[in-house]
Amino acid sequence: MENTRAKIIEVLRRRREVTVEELTRELDLAPATVRRHLDILQRDGHITPRSVRRETGRPHYAFSLTERGHDLLPHHYIRVAGRLLNEIVSLRPQETAGRNGSELAGIVLGRLAEGIVDACAPRVTGRTLEERVDQAIAALADEGLVFEAAEHPEGFVVEAVDCLCCRISENGGGVCGRDQRLLSRLLDAEVEPDISEEAGSCAYIVKPRVTGVATQGV
Repeated sequence: MENTRAKIIEVLRRRREVTVEELTRELDLAPATVRRHLDILQRDGHITPRSVRRETGRPHYAFSLTERGHDLLPHHYIRVAGRLLNEIVSLRPQETAGRNGSELAGIVLGRLAEGIVDACAPRVTGRTLEERVDQAIAALADEGLVFEAAEHPEGFVVEAVDCLCCRISENGGGVCGRDQRLLSRLLDAEVEPDISEEAGSCAYIVKPRVTGVATQGV
């Protein structure tokens, strides 16, 4: 794939939805150049536009990845898919009765997170937060969950790559919050959503835990 379009796909992966103006600023390109690449991606079925109303002026559009666009990203789901299927199969009739798909997804993903924490915890033993972040990212990758980390003034920003929960959840919100609790337990740290403008939808600020604060369960 052409390098500029690959960068656009990566921005959409992190931010889930962007406008031409936002891409222009982030990639430091002319609006006409951004539109040309968006036209190609839309033609090939990799992105889809959503009309955004403005008080004045011409209509304006926000773009997001389609399923076909997501398929351009690297996937690491084989192991985690096996865990997910095991959790689905283990559901008892009394747990599924009267619940809709989103509610069942919440139960399954909660159990999935617990199992992954239990599997990864023995490998996360570092004395410093930096050591634990590195160890946790390596352990989670082996389980099929890929995270990236970057330094932050308060500690680190840890972000899920192509978050599985966001793709399962229609609203991309509540279900994905389990990543926050998973990271909190695994890193023994304070974990809060990164709400900065440039942050992706599944990015968290991780900082040393305040002494005396209990570890939050998944």
